[in-house]
Amino acid sequence: MKKLKMGVIGAGKISEVLHIPNIYFSEYAELVSIADPNEERLRYFRTKYFNLKTYKNYEEMLKNEDVEAVVVAVPNSLHAEISLKALKSGKHVLVEKPMATSSKEAMKMIDTAKDHKKVLMVNHSQRFFPHHQKAKEIIEAGLIGEVRVVKTMFSHSGPENWSPNASWFFQKEKAFFGVLGDLGVHKIDLIRYLTNLDFTKCFAQMARLEKAGNVEDTASAILELSNGGIATLDVNWITKGLEENYIVVYGDKGTLKVGQTDPTKIDIYISKPVSFHGEIKLKPLFTNEDPYWKLPVIDHFAKVCLGMEEPIVKPEDGYIAIKVIERLIESSEKGRLVHIEE
Repeated sequence: MKKLKMGVIGAGKISEVLHIPNIYFSEYAELVSIADPNEERLRYFRTKYFNLKTYKNYEEMLKNEDVEAVVVAVPNSLHAEISLKALKSGKHVLVEKPMATSSKEAMKMIDTAKDHKKVLMVNHSQRFFPHHQKAKEIIEAGLIGEVRVVKTMFSHSGPENWSPNASWFFQKEKAFFGVLGDLGVHKIDLIRYLTNLDFTKCFAQMARLEKAGNVEDTASAILELSNGGIATLDVNWITKGLEENYIVVYGDKGTLKVGQTDPTKIDIYISKPVSFHGEIKLKPLFTNEDPYWKLPVIDHFAKVCLGMEEPIVKPEDGYIAIKVIERLIESSEKGRLVHIEE
């Protein structure tokens, strides 16, 4: 069976625990090369993965015709620039979230992928969690009825406690967004994925309460859904002693809780036609303590590039997520309700 030959641009923590091992162990992809300006990181991966070609300059990798697709896992400010060069070099692209630092940049990436007939996918990884895929199945089956309210929370103590090279997360010139672009983007995309609804208006408050730097470490938002319902979003990098990562969907027939009472559980509460409480237990794919995160994102991306599957995440999904974040920032700065399509 043909495998997709892949290179990874950026040898940071997310590549170490997610992209590189998942390519290496994939039945559908082959790890060909890694590019990063840090020679020490390249040396580390050469000792771990044999027959691996490494580059200090990613543009040299893009000249390698053996590389059919690349993962772009670098600071946010470089996502668009590197992705555009890769697409123009004839490579398929899987880019980390957020896909760009503006919706204008994101649309340029989408247009370039279409012009060059290449796959462009954003790593909105929470779509691939088994709990979320089961929740989507339950909602689409109509078990909890029409969606009225969605409540989301994603928080932990900050990226510096997870990645030793996380300083760029707190620098606006490199990250552009703070916790909204790191954690909020996941839940913004997940709400759309689970409910099949879009956002029409939003009101947000952002703050930098603890972290050094010049981006927000805390944000809360209320968003109006396209069916008239309401969604709330709470994200922060200042949670001590635990990580919170959940979504609750309230329908006119029942309620669905994913990860709120227990990270392994989906709780279903039904009022119609009979009163009922059920639980579904699913083993998480990974925890932050695992040596690598086994996620089907790479396999799926490779299958899409090989013409075996349709994409679960379309580049337009990444564009919409960034557009919503832009409006949340605008709302916080202006102190008022903002229309998403303004």
